[in-house]
Amino acid sequence: MFESLFVYTLLFLVMYACGKTVARREFRYAAGSGVYEERGRFFSREMWILVLAFALIFGCRWGVGRDYFRYLMAYTGMVPERFEFLFQSLTLALKKTGLHFCFYFGLWALLDIVLLYYALRRYKFLFPFLAFFLIFGSYYLPMMNAIRQYLAALVFLNAIPYIIQRDLKRFTICLVIAVLLHKLSIILFVIYPILRYKDDWFRRIWVQLALYFFAVFISFHSEIIIRWVEMPFEWLSNVLGYHVYHYEALFGEKYNRAKFGNNTGLGIWVKMFVTLPVIVFNKPMKRYYNSVHFNMLYTLYFVGVISSLLFGQSIVLNRVAMFFSIYQLIIQCFFVYFCFHLFPHRIKRRRQLVFWVGIMVMAVQIPLFLNMVSNPNSTAAFLFFWQ
Repeated sequence: MFESLFVYTLLFLVMYACGKTVARREFRYAAGSGVYEERGRFFSREMWILVLAFALIFGCRWGVGRDYFRYLMAYTGMVPERFEFLFQSLTLALKKTGLHFCFYFGLWALLDIVLLYYALRRYKFLFPFLAFFLIFGSYYLPMMNAIRQYLAALVFLNAIPYIIQRDLKRFTICLVIAVLLHKLSIILFVIYPILRYKDDWFRRIWVQLALYFFAVFISFHSEIIIRWVEMPFEWLSNVLGYHVYHYEALFGEKYNRAKFGNNTGLGIWVKMFVTLPVIVFNKPMKRYYNSVHFNMLYTLYFVGVISSLLFGQSIVLNRVAMFFSIYQLIIQCFFVYFCFHLFPHRIKRRRQLVFWVGIMVMAVQIPLFLNMVSNPNSTAAFLFFWQ
């Protein structure tokens, strides 16, 4: 546990310091104006330190999850594995160099973190918060386990501005790249007409709360969802080449529930505590940021929240929801910045409010993080590949 705390805390401090330095150079976001001023180039010295530190730590990281070992065996040649064309080509190209597998995983970690920060380059004021939630919110786990899918999801994240610009050509290019990384990304093509038609699909708070609590209820009875989608998803998984996962996971839900239980652990209560304030204050947040781009991000965030509750108990069905999980990290950062920079101007006791927001963030994230890294069987616990 001490090793995990030391490594993750050190990485957080480096990423926070670099992100804070970059953010200070930028013009502070003007509430309600929807205008951003990008003064400096993205790849500054601090940004290189930030992304390389992340790549170094997670390149040397061992055993992030089940998929990690699939990639490891494919790269070392222990088990032949066929991936999508682009991912397969990069894997074979790096494999021919004879480099240690830490460089292989370091490359994917570097691409992940660059794509994430680059997509939010207009919101550099979020960079310090990104460092906190990325590490202590444990978003690095799925990012460095489901590597192909997260890369594809981050490529799609960078394609969202092209929806606003009505640039179907560039959007299609990004989606083709995403499909060449993970073929399930083909389902993301439907996002273009949906968000092009309307950027803010969830405006009424009571509707969001009703959908959210309904999804929470369903999450305790995941067999309902499995029964609804079992047959159509069996066909879809066979078409997309996920019949192995279908056999092991979709038909094995009873085993999964017996081993892990339904969605009743500490995690769901922590997520609920974080999600509910975001939903309740989403209207003033949208007025504060006053941006079509933010509205689109929030729409995808809420889709991710609902789908993760509905499909979170199934390894296969959660593959769809995973495309939207990155937006939970992003909107949480927007929310915390909103709390720090809007509420203090409406009350006199600024220090008390900032303290309250800080306590809320730390109280929600840190205990769950400590619980995860203290468990020797958890993939959250840090372990170097040479140990």
